[in-house]
Amino acid sequence: MKLHQLRTLIAIAEAGGVRGAARVLKASPAAITKSLRQLEESVQMSLVVRTSSGVTLTESGQALLVHARLMAGQMTRAQEAMNALRGATQGKLTVAVTPWIAMTFLADTVTRFCERMPDIRLEFFEGLLSVANPRLRDGSLDFFVGRPEPGAFGVEFQYRPLFSSTCALVAREGHPRANCHSLADMSDLDWVLTWDPVSENALADNVFTRYNVPVPRKIHLTHSLSIAIALLKKTDMVSVFPWPLVEVSAAKEGLCAIPLREQLDDAMVSVISRTGHPASAASECFIECMIETIREGCDSSLPETRHVLQSVELLI
Repeated sequence: MKLHQLRTLIAIAEAGGVRGAARVLKASPAAITKSLRQLEESVQMSLVVRTSSGVTLTESGQALLVHARLMAGQMTRAQEAMNALRGATQGKLTVAVTPWIAMTFLADTVTRFCERMPDIRLEFFEGLLSVANPRLRDGSLDFFVGRPEPGAFGVEFQYRPLFSSTCALVAREGHPRANCHSLADMSDLDWVLTWDPVSENALADNVFTRYNVPVPRKIHLTHSLSIAIALLKKTDMVSVFPWPLVEVSAAKEGLCAIPLREQLDDAMVSVISRTGHPASAASECFIECMIETIREGCDSSLPETRHVLQSVELLI
């Protein structure tokens, strides 16, 4: 197997066909087909299935694609590391962030980062672990800033705690339970969470068991903050938001925090990356910029900024 052949496989998978891969790699379709055929001969397996609408990867092709992305990513990172040592900081940094971080700290962090590393291109993904984990595994993501998976501190990923924030139960303004104070009053409602399934189970095990309250009759999951907000605005569902998100979005979206007596678990945010992959200079710079943004925000002379960050506690 040769690296250019693996890049061919990646391009075919992402473009959905030979012609699309040829455009991406700036090569002829014949050259792409030849490179793919040589790769299939090398592994002695069929990697794609050709259809009238394009190509799809076989099971073997999908398995090899994971390794191909890792190898291509490592080569790119190695080149960027060498460029950095030469004083040339060109390259790309790929980051995933949860939606509420995008709405609070991200813009100021990016502004600060671009001033320090003007030649680095940024690529962002919005999502949770269900989005970030596959990209961390295949090397197409440098790191993820978000909630770690409960009990997942193992060998696959490394976690660097950044900060924690208190959380609130939210619902639409005018919700029939908007002035309730007990978690028990919410157990017959439908909940919608922007968390992963394992986090949902952790919520049920920790919060409701701790206060001896029945688990809600139905917990829906969404991987989109906009979907969660749309559902909350038009239904009697409730959800759990970190307080910074409540501060920046509740009034604007017609939502409110329910004044519970019980305390919900804090949301801990970490930098999550693949174990064994050293952080690039750009990664370290971006994380440093985010930490500085939060620190300065906590000491800001602007009341609205301090208000948003009053529930955030830096862990480093």
